[in-house]
Amino acid sequence: DIPADDWANITKFYDVLIFNTGHWWGPDKFPKETPLVFYRGGKPIEPPLGIFDGLKVVLKSMSSYIEREVPSTTMKLWRTQSPRHFDGGEWDHNGSCLSKRLLEEHELDSWFDPRFGGVNKEARLVNSVIEEALVGTDIQLLNLTYMSEFRADAHPAIWLGKKDAVAVWGQDCMHWCLPGVPDTWVDILAARILHYFKQGEG
Repeated sequence: DIPADDWANITKFYDVLIFNTGHWWGPDKFPKETPLVFYRGGKPIEPPLGIFDGLKVVLKSMSSYIEREVPSTTMKLWRTQSPRHFDGGEWDHNGSCLSKRLLEEHELDSWFDPRFGGVNKEARLVNSVIEEALVGTDIQLLNLTYMSEFRADAHPAIWLGKKDAVAVWGQDCMHWCLPGVPDTWVDILAARILHYFKQGEG
């Protein structure tokens, strides 16, 4: 609710600021029995908010702070969620990602669209809240989700390099192999930054 002094004092220093939020906004991380406590004006919000209503409060607070405190000349980007590719269950319920191929475009909705209730719906749910929070601000959306949804083949999964690693740790269908998809994110980010500042010179 109150930023640390070092964060509160840096807003006018940087030419580029990139924001993101991670996988911790899934309903499974903070169930109704143990909800997160969200604050407004230094006081807990009662009754406790559900995870996505809480995320809306956080994003609204953050975006208004950024708009108020960060100069308009600063390039402000918000990176969308990184998708997961669990098939057949969550990470802790035998979910796997044994695919050695890219997904086809017609397959994406069945994997990621919240209407289908699959285990990978989280990224699109969070992204919709982010997009709503950024309306009317000068914070640009850096959408890396869609291009990454195709890459069911690009997670460590069974490629951990240790014979028994999958049996012990399960399949990692959330993080990415390197080099890999995150390198493409960096290339896109670099191109966006260069384009932004070249426009400013013109």
